[in-house]
Amino acid sequence: MKLNIKKIKEQAKRDFEKTWVESSDLLPKKTKVIIKKKKGEEHSFPKMAGVLRKVFLKAGFDETKNLTIIPEQDIYKQYGPEAAVILDRSFYLAKLPRPEIGLSAEKINEIKKIINPSSEQANDFNQEILKNILRKYKKGEIESDDLTEEMVINLKIQTEQATAIIDLFPEFKKIKPETTNLTLRSHMTAAWYHTLAAVQNKKEFPVALFSIGPRYRNEQKEDANHLRVHHSVSMVVMDPEISMDAGRKIIKKIIQKIGFKKIRFETKKATSKYYAKGQEEEVFVKHQGKWLEIGDIGMYSVISLANFGIEYPVFNAGFGIERLIMVLENYKDIREMFFPQFYSKEEFSDRKIADSIFLKKTPKTEKSKEISAALYKTAKMYQNKIGPVEFVAWKGKINGGKTVIKVIEPENGKKLIGPAGFNKIFVKDKNIIGSSDFVKTSSDKLKKQEIDTGFDYLKSIADKIAYDIERKSKDFKHQVKIVRSLGDINLEISKPVEDYLKAEHKKIDIRGPVFLTVTVEYF
Repeated sequence: MKLNIKKIKEQAKRDFEKTWVESSDLLPKKTKVIIKKKKGEEHSFPKMAGVLRKVFLKAGFDETKNLTIIPEQDIYKQYGPEAAVILDRSFYLAKLPRPEIGLSAEKINEIKKIINPSSEQANDFNQEILKNILRKYKKGEIESDDLTEEMVINLKIQTEQATAIIDLFPEFKKIKPETTNLTLRSHMTAAWYHTLAAVQNKKEFPVALFSIGPRYRNEQKEDANHLRVHHSVSMVVMDPEISMDAGRKIIKKIIQKIGFKKIRFETKKATSKYYAKGQEEEVFVKHQGKWLEIGDIGMYSVISLANFGIEYPVFNAGFGIERLIMVLENYKDIREMFFPQFYSKEEFSDRKIADSIFLKKTPKTEKSKEISAALYKTAKMYQNKIGPVEFVAWKGKINGGKTVIKVIEPENGKKLIGPAGFNKIFVKDKNIIGSSDFVKTSSDKLKKQEIDTGFDYLKSIADKIAYDIERKSKDFKHQVKIVRSLGDINLEISKPVEDYLKAEHKKIDIRGPVFLTVTVEYF
């Protein structure tokens, strides 16, 4: 089905509750959907996060999770006078106050109209129950997402009636957010201090920890290089003897494990106040002939450590995961990783193209699967027999009646199956090609580098015939002569891949003579 979006939006604008109830019937019911892909496509971010986890764990670091919500005073503890400027990039959290809601006689009458004044249900409406629910909501004894359910259960009404009653009260709509002094962490360091304070003197030195998670930055705008929510892998080493030199050696080995061989460290001209003066460095790697900045390292300031009660030196390093992916996978726009509206034209590999091919019709029942296998076996066994010939592939009962299925060749001097009957589908250099078997034909241009999709002309056709037999009760004949397209052999390719192949001027060349004739007779 396809939704009539314009119509639905118009109806919902006129009467949301009615449309919400009635539109539920538009959705499919008791259907079955088969995922056509042989294997799902992995996203770049968790893939890279997985690589980083393995590298840090193998290096002896313990994984931990850090706080996400940070009070603004923590930023002052880290940055001192600079905090006021730093907080400009932070997102502050706000909350909605719970409104005081009264039940006037007018409101009670409106509620009764919603419940339906002609029914006993309206007469049974107990305003004290509703008042009690609203009081509990005000006190926080009922959570916001439970309010509707509490009304449904205790007032014995429908969900759409409960939401219509809520809509009567402007108090819900007029409440404004009230800001708090809580922020979403804009950098992982803001959270490390609490973790380090909690584990000092409880773990053996050196304490080596890493954490992967989001950072929230109040960027002026999102563009090719900036996201308001991005991710970092951050690590700390706490030890009485840890120094910048020692930390630099540790992180260099880790970066090399990620895949970068040439690494350079440069001292920042202006040190962040949560680092010790002159002990903050940017990390650069050589990639495709250019030096690219991928991270930041440094020794925490003893002032910030003291403010959180931490008694030992701490080395810290952090890397933006999106930045690493952009470097390694050559993304030009960071937004392409996450947001479909920014996807550029997708490049499809031979493997992805092979995985995008699927059967149009497949037999569902065990009997029809048996018929498909029997058709294929019979055609394979007698493929070179010269006509006129006919071979019974399967006989038995379908829908209570006797059925005989034959593979035939009625013409003199012709083989039962044409030369392309058992061709397979291969993908090479983004072309889809049908051939008898490239793997065994070493002299062929494709040699041994093609990808076998696993599809066989006759097997795919047999599946289509078996699918049709499930649905027919009259004699019929199925013929496939010259194959010109995937559809001729019961195959299809996903639309994005098909469009991609056309744009890239690639070919789908599966032409060939199959000359298969199958008869199905019912008695």
